Amino acid sequence: MLKIEIAVSDGQGSVNEDAVGHHGNAAWVIDGATGIGASLLDAPSDAAWLAQTASRLLGEVLAQSPDLPTVEVLRTVMARCAEALEREQVRPADWPHEHPSAAFAMVRIIDGEAEFTTLADCRVAALDEAGNAQLFGVSTLDAIEARTLAAAKAILDANPAVTPEALKAQLMPGLRANRSLMNREGGYWVLGTEPAAADHVWQVRVPLRAGQRFAIASDGFLRLVELFGAATPADMLAISGAGDAAGWIERLRDLERQPDSLRRFTRVKPHDDASLVVCIWEGTH
Repeated sequence: MLKIEIAVSDGQGSVNEDAVGHHGNAAWVIDGATGIGASLLDAPSDAAWLAQTASRLLGEVLAQSPDLPTVEVLRTVMARCAEALEREQVRPADWPHEHPSAAFAMVRIIDGEAEFTTLADCRVAALDEAGNAQLFGVSTLDAIEARTLAAAKAILDANPAVTPEALKAQLMPGLRANRSLMNREGGYWVLGTEPAAADHVWQVRVPLRAGQRFAIASDGFLRLVELFGAATPADMLAISGAGDAAGWIERLRDLERQPDSLRRFTRVKPHDDASLVVCIWEGTH
């Protein structure tokens, strides 16, 4: 069985837009994308609503159809998210990119292998076949976000004292343009209300070994590795227990809070929700 050792989600601000979940031999992290327009729902956050709704539906679909291929699981979940949004929205979307969306990563033990599935910038840390710890998951969103970070760096270089609010305001036209590329050819694919996105997941399977560890993380937690360089994939896999996880999250928050942090480590959001699931395969192979 897949044993969940840690499942933690540390929110920033008034609403946590991440969700973590597991069912049977599957575990996942969902990172709702903060909205850039008016809300569609009477909820604290459209993104948080999607993350929680999709996480609940994942558990339900896996319970109902434990042998369903992962792409079909996701297709079903996204179709049901679309139905739920249609029922609950307080206004229709003017544009498709106003629909809530999320990044996603899942580890699922299936057919005697460990299957990793990702959409957008959540990732899975695991050992590769050579025994080296690495991050799994690639998305076309990475290149799109790189352009945004280059624009942010140019603004910060020109005005190091710019506030986070002013920085985001200057970046907003580009952020809106990026969001319009969501779930379309030539753009990027995310978990949301478009079932066709299930055909565009990044997916790989690796051999399964007894005692094998996996760490699933949102991009907020991955800042420790990808932004600050304060941790490695091996460190993620070594996290053991709630206290250890809390220590890493506190280190993340310390790095985010440093007075020159935004200038030294360019990003749009000074702080981000951070989620981590660490799980262990306790089977015989």
